[in-house]
Amino acid sequence: MAKSRESALEPSYPLRSAARLTGLSPELLRAWERRYGVVDPVRTPGGTRRYRASDLERLRLLKAATDAGHRIGALAGLSNRELEQLGSAAEAAPRERLEEILGALHAFDAAAAQRLLALQLSALGVVPFARDVAMPLAREIGQRWAGQQMRIASEHLATAVLRSMLGSALQPSATALRGARIVFATLEGERHELGLLMAALSSMGAGANPLYLGPEVPVEDLLHAVSRSGAAALALSIVATPAGDLAGPLAALRAGLPADVHLWVGGAGASALALPAGAEHIESFAQLEQRVGLLAFEKARRH
Repeated sequence: MAKSRESALEPSYPLRSAARLTGLSPELLRAWERRYGVVDPVRTPGGTRRYRASDLERLRLLKAATDAGHRIGALAGLSNRELEQLGSAAEAAPRERLEEILGALHAFDAAAAQRLLALQLSALGVVPFARDVAMPLAREIGQRWAGQQMRIASEHLATAVLRSMLGSALQPSATALRGARIVFATLEGERHELGLLMAALSSMGAGANPLYLGPEVPVEDLLHAVSRSGAAALALSIVATPAGDLAGPLAALRAGLPADVHLWVGGAGASALALPAGAEHIESFAQLEQRVGLLAFEKARRH
């Protein structure tokens, strides 16, 4: 049975958010917890389960191992490191699925690519699909295009298919609609949006209410959108925009945003940027999910 304790310092997530973030159903998650003690969630004073980031990481590892054919009863006593080793041994199967999707894209078979991706979306759920299928696929496509192993027409087809699937999945639940509002966009000159879409989906899975504006939004329009929507954060994705073109817009955004509105910058091109004071690098979906949890904590504390 879970211990009755709760940390005020570490963000945590309710059962349904934990289910979305891990790809497990709430019923299965409860069963694993009750029968095998796979995680030990904290409890609110009212007895509600709250799952920490460390709990979610273990649950993801357990799901990956069971998806590979291992029995949960045999996995429950393993350490996270042992579970990671099992996952490494099972990487061949996802790689084969990825190659099948890439083969359909190379052949310009949009129907086959959509069917294969839809199967993965149905099997995994929205957030795990974005993290474990869409992101590796987008990364592989980018590498092949850069290495001239994929024609630009195939790359455009892949982008269109993924944009359609991810965009249709970006429908906040009733719970997410009550969450902290986060505006997602790219600055003018930045056309890459797949990572941004995946980040918006990841935030929604963690309980946020994303407002997705898409690519190439002017600074003044971003400030207007944040103000009118009452957003708690503005999240930007940087992939290919030269660093020299970003200093001015980022400084203008930070200066124009209220002090209590967060400015988050992520994406493949973000790590090398020198951000203005008060802006923050977001280096992974896991870090984004943690920041969403902190927003919820800040919101609850204000009320």
